[in-house]
Amino acid sequence: MKCYRGHRFIPILCLGGIFCLILVLSSTGFCQTSDAGSGQKQTEAAEQAEAIEAAEAGEAPEKAVPSSKKRDEFIPMGLEPPDPEVLELTDQGIRYYNGQGVERNYEKAAKLFLKAAEKGDAAAQYTLGYMNEHGKGVPQDLKKACEWYRRAAKQGHVLAQYSYAHMLYSGKTKEESVEKAAQWYKKAANHKNAMPVHHYSLGVIYDKGAGLAQDSEKAAQWYQRAAEGGYAPAQHCIANMYYKGEEVPKDYWKALNWYKRANAQGLVQSGYCVGIIYYNGDGIPKNYEKAAEYFQKAADADYPPAIYSLAILYENGEGVAKNPRRALLLYHNAADAGYGDAMYRLGMTHIKGSFGETRDEAKAVDWFHQAVNNGSMEAAYALGVVYEDGLGSIEAAPEKAAKWYLKAAEANHAKAQSRMGVLYDKGLGVEKNPKAAAKWHRKAAFQGVAYSRRRYAEMCYEAIAVDRNFDRAFKWYEAAARQGDIEAQYRLGMMYLKGQGVAQDDVKAYAWLSIAAAQGNNMAAEQRNVLKARMTDEQINSGEELFTALYQDILL
Repeated sequence: MKCYRGHRFIPILCLGGIFCLILVLSSTGFCQTSDAGSGQKQTEAAEQAEAIEAAEAGEAPEKAVPSSKKRDEFIPMGLEPPDPEVLELTDQGIRYYNGQGVERNYEKAAKLFLKAAEKGDAAAQYTLGYMNEHGKGVPQDLKKACEWYRRAAKQGHVLAQYSYAHMLYSGKTKEESVEKAAQWYKKAANHKNAMPVHHYSLGVIYDKGAGLAQDSEKAAQWYQRAAEGGYAPAQHCIANMYYKGEEVPKDYWKALNWYKRANAQGLVQSGYCVGIIYYNGDGIPKNYEKAAEYFQKAADADYPPAIYSLAILYENGEGVAKNPRRALLLYHNAADAGYGDAMYRLGMTHIKGSFGETRDEAKAVDWFHQAVNNGSMEAAYALGVVYEDGLGSIEAAPEKAAKWYLKAAEANHAKAQSRMGVLYDKGLGVEKNPKAAAKWHRKAAFQGVAYSRRRYAEMCYEAIAVDRNFDRAFKWYEAAARQGDIEAQYRLGMMYLKGQGVAQDDVKAYAWLSIAAAQGNNMAAEQRNVLKARMTDEQINSGEELFTALYQDILL
């Protein structure tokens, strides 16, 4: 699944907003210890927190209904009553931290929280961890922060568990341990007061296999839980899963809805993905206008892929009025933001002399190099083409071509994988190596490159560097034939004719040989005529009907 890649989702410490929430709004903040702490806080603490909440909202708190029972009657057996001094310390600490009724003073707040923390109050310990981590009221001290988080985490404080896990995971202390971090992330996610971000982070841990065995199914479950809790990055991950069909059935409509939900919360890349779905027509009719709308919104937020995609729309006049000058400006904007594929497109303008740019092979190659340095494998492939064929003043250099094709191929660039297969087939820029050729053609075949599908089928049929396998050869010939590869269509017809890798079938053989013959393959025409001489009129009519259907499907 690897949701954390591409969008850089890793366990993150979202404590700024959470900390304020605990200080101001939560009745479980400094007024209630955890299950493993020194005891449950009582009614006064809840009333105090409610009063603070009401004050923030500008409301008067309700008066408590007097009880005729003694306080001790409400204390469960085996638990100590709350320490009034701790309650007072934390209350004053909150007020100084937030500037409620007093001038804000982090230093005084830190001293008050320290006294409460030393008396074992988990919330105060967590707060001191936060203040030490961020240098609020005390000098920044990550070691002390980690220790206070650890002490609160051991008492079951969920934010402390999460914060301690993050420090262990990110190596902010000498105690770095991914395995230990994973266990604390797990505790936080399973806590009764866990937040969606805690669920999401455990999903990342399972997704990445960091400290726990990699488990995409469990990652998906935690992402789903966090997404349903309203956490935007998790919603984006769930959308990715439905889009790609990872751990869930592929469902473009659900992907679209989850992307929209994440985008509504401000996740820019989710809006960009909505635009991609509209542009490609993934599971829905293509809608270039909608794509342009979402690309524009993401571009306005300075998201480089969206700026680049918007440039393509202006270049082609898709969903917007065609405007080459606007496209060129957007390509430059995306390139200035470090987007490699935009640099590649600028290089191509100097190859083609488009957008009013002059033809200049040296400038093109310079842009391609910059693009590769910024992650564009399209540019690496382009450099392979330049050095394989030579371009203007740039002489052909097969060894350099092989180097650039290999770089792109190893990054899963389909056409580069196919070219590596060709180079190893023919010994161009590399030593001839049929096994290596078969490896790269197979990879490209799985990515849909028609030539490599046909070539790998030939290798399976003729036992070139792989075991002879007619079934596999038939499969790849058919895939290439349906993509319009004429030679594959001829070979597929012959396999039907001979019954190799498939049941013998004169009608299907006739149809496929006719398709190849219609495109100028003379051997296919000869074989079709020989076959026709032995077929019945009924078979010929069936063959012609199938030929017509294939012709419309493949060639029209």
